[in-house]
Amino acid sequence: MRTVGTRELKQNPAEVIARVLASGQDVEITAYGKPTGVRLVADRPGPKKWVSGAVLNALPQVGTGDNESLKADIARVVAEDDYVTDPWEGRQ
Repeated sequence: MRTVGTRELKQNPAEVIARVLASGQDVEITAYGKPTGVRLVADRPGPKKWVSGAVLNALPQVGTGDNESLKADIARVVAEDDYVTDPWEGRQ
């Protein structure tokens, strides 16, 4: 996480805010080099990372045969009676 001192924030607030919005990364405000507990957080995400077609083509293909095994796994878990327990059961 990047840090910005109170002096820089006071002298160039528009520039600091523009950097936060452009990068989408949080910036921690410091006073005399020590964290103040205040952060600038972008309200909207930063620019999206470009993914090339070669990277997308390298992803494994998901076929329709996988659906049946997934359905069987879900049915097996749902069929078990005690797969979800109440942690507060038995307490007064």
